[in-house]
Amino acid sequence: MKIFFCFVRPLLLGLLLTASAAVRAQAPVVTAEPVFAGVPHEVIEPGTTVDFRLFDAAFYQNQLFLLGEAHGVARPQEVDYELFKHLNQRAGVRYYVGEFDCAKAHYLNQYLRTGNDSTLQLVFGSWVRDESQWANKDLLNKFRKLRALNQSLPPKRQMVFVGLDEVQDKLLVADYLHWLLYKKGYSEVLRRQGDSLQTMLRQPSTPALPMLARRTIAELKQHSKTYRFTLGASYEPLLHLLANLTYRADGLSREQSIFANFRALSQTKALAGQKMYGLWGLAHVLQSPLQGGQTMFAGLVRQSSLPQHDKVVSIMCAFSGCQMLYPNSGLPAPWRTPGQVYGSTNKFNHDGPLTVIEGIGELKAQAAPHSLTLFRLDAPAAATRHQPIRVTYAPGIPAAQQMKFNPSLPAAAYVQYLVLVRDSGPVQALRP
Repeated sequence: MKIFFCFVRPLLLGLLLTASAAVRAQAPVVTAEPVFAGVPHEVIEPGTTVDFRLFDAAFYQNQLFLLGEAHGVARPQEVDYELFKHLNQRAGVRYYVGEFDCAKAHYLNQYLRTGNDSTLQLVFGSWVRDESQWANKDLLNKFRKLRALNQSLPPKRQMVFVGLDEVQDKLLVADYLHWLLYKKGYSEVLRRQGDSLQTMLRQPSTPALPMLARRTIAELKQHSKTYRFTLGASYEPLLHLLANLTYRADGLSREQSIFANFRALSQTKALAGQKMYGLWGLAHVLQSPLQGGQTMFAGLVRQSSLPQHDKVVSIMCAFSGCQMLYPNSGLPAPWRTPGQVYGSTNKFNHDGPLTVIEGIGELKAQAAPHSLTLFRLDAPAAATRHQPIRVTYAPGIPAAQQMKFNPSLPAAAYVQYLVLVRDSGPVQALRP
């Protein structure tokens, strides 16, 4: 389910135009105590040696580190790079768990190993076809920077991409399935099933795909000793990919699918006990349930019995004065850039016009224009250890599309750190 706090469902944007051109979120209720009283802060200056001095010794004991962003804004890409570099150096984090599927992770890892840019273009070509906000030059250049960083690291600290999202591009998944299966020796049964799966993945509508995936899983498990020998290192990734083809048919939501992938992969021999880090959309990193009980990826980890359940830390970006790249097809006509696939809009900041986080003015007063400033919400003297998050929305936004935080929970129960991004430009689209 898409959450308005992070991004707007295209069909709802038209409702906003019924308000005035200067539509503003309703003024939040002012509390007696400043919302962010006692919250320490630190300026992040990418390109310099970023100390991240707000991170104490307990911070590095976590197992899962998550950064939440709004896709389409440029400067979170810089924060992501600096955070991974820092965590790799200080805590030995090398596994990057990303908001992409296992097929894209496979090709990203091939790029890390070979430096072959055409492999990287397979992933970005998928995002370009989908008119995704991820189809941008900033992200492309960040992956190139990450590879350059990786080349400088000792083997035991070199990064590995791990895709946790549900299947995103069936055509790319078909290519990945072909890579897993072919040039291997195995039974005629598996060959036929593999051929049929690839054919289905290349078709627009594939209602029988989950059933065939389940049959193939059963075949692999029934003769596991034989297939482990013939498929070798492809055996476990193949089972994992096939499981992904069944999630939606089994009734799993996207958040549940992401968690199912995390649960399965974090218990494999390669990832068990390993520290992991990743960049995600804002909502995915929330650690406590929203009103109504909706629980996002980080919250599902916290609720689980996994070893990482109490070793998760979330860092969320908030935005002021920023521009966001957004597909024109999802914007109302007055906000579009004529003749372009993408447009740039400033409507999605957290100090209005559509969404306002109460107290964001306090943060802006401590952060210079055009800056990146890190705030620690769970610091011992921070009001956010007992003050809840309050978000207000512009008139015309249906209640069902508003992210409603539990007023009985403090802000620090949802995220422990916040990065205020001021006056960032949009990411630059790969296609006009």
